[in-house]
Amino acid sequence: MTIDPHTLSTPMAILEAAIEKEKAAYRFYDQLLNNTNVGLLQEIIEHLLEEEYKHIQLIEKKMAALRSG
Repeated sequence: MTIDPHTLSTPMAILEAAIEKEKAAYRFYDQLLNNTNVGLLQEIIEHLLEEEYKHIQLIEKKMAALRSG
């Protein structure tokens, strides 16, 4: 998904774009994990998945705060 920076004119638009990127990264690492059987690589990918999950949670909290005003 290509994002035009000119469409990111509100905090919510920026967070929506960010969460889509984080979810795409999460899906990417999840697919890598499912196709990897090397222990060291699995550990690294699991760590990356955890980090992406944290990012998604953080952005969702910020979006909820914006919605509630």
